[in-house]
Amino acid sequence: MNQLMGISFRKLALADANQVVASIGSLNCAIKVRGNSHNFCCIRIYSEAKDLQRLAITLLACAMGTQHQVYLPIDTGDLAEKWSYRWNPNPGNSFAKGIRITTVRPSIDQPKSFTYTPKRRLKRYPWFPWSITCDPQTELPVFTLAGMPGETACPRLWDGRRDLREPYMVCIGGHPKALIRLARLLLDYSDTNIPSDEDVVLETEGGLRGVGPLSYEVRFERVEPCRCPACVGDSS
Repeated sequence: MNQLMGISFRKLALADANQVVASIGSLNCAIKVRGNSHNFCCIRIYSEAKDLQRLAITLLACAMGTQHQVYLPIDTGDLAEKWSYRWNPNPGNSFAKGIRITTVRPSIDQPKSFTYTPKRRLKRYPWFPWSITCDPQTELPVFTLAGMPGETACPRLWDGRRDLREPYMVCIGGHPKALIRLARLLLDYSDTNIPSDEDVVLETEGGLRGVGPLSYEVRFERVEPCRCPACVGDSS
């Protein structure tokens, strides 16, 4: 599986990342941000398999391509409405509007190629126990929040003053190899031929881990596309 959505992984390093990201457009997913105190926050990302693949390609483009930072808006129309019952309207909960990906690009860490080999099975805590002993500064992705430009101020992580009722974007950052590791995880999770638990959990330090220092906990949940007559175009 070295080609996806018409993009060859082997040629990705030679491609203009700006063109790759522009061809992806917006993501059809719902991101729920939950946290009602200064010491806890969880980001839940609900998405269909094809949009998890799009996110993986963007991560690869940042890690291997010519682009240092990208922003993907989120089209939350149908999917957000479908999953709105999971959203608690109490203060400290909101839907994010986009994903910004930023890579740290020291030349020693920037890969020249990428090969993807699907796993046989995917666990709920996919990187444990390796994640406990790895170098979290360079080998794990970082998930934080930032205010939407022109809509809200940038939240402060640990001072207890953030208001998660405001619109936010999710920021994914890290060294190239951390972004590539996350891309492989998303490709595995989007592959319906790979058995997996219901969702994927990347915990913060102190737990089973999976994200870098000062990150929020992150959970991915794959949403199966709706098969009702209205969605599949069955006129009968």
